[in-house]
Amino acid sequence: ISVLYNLATFCVLSLTSALTVHVLGNVTVVGNLLLSRLLFGSHLSGLSYLGIGLTLAGMFMYHQPDLIAARWRCQEPSKGD
Repeated sequence: ISVLYNLATFCVLSLTSALTVHVLGNVTVVGNLLLSRLLFGSHLSGLSYLGIGLTLAGMFMYHQPDLIAARWRCQEPSKGD
């Protein structure tokens, strides 16, 4: 299985960047935590849920930079005030 993982990582790296692969790796950790909770009833602490939320928020921000930039531009105060 590790050979297939390495081949998949190589293919993704050839199509995207190392940062994208790193973000996907973090999503994999979140998926493992949630599957562990659902399938085995593992206890997750509040800190674990906070980490999951921050990871998903970071992933959203990474994939939607134009939306984030547009929101920030709308919230900037006017220069004439």
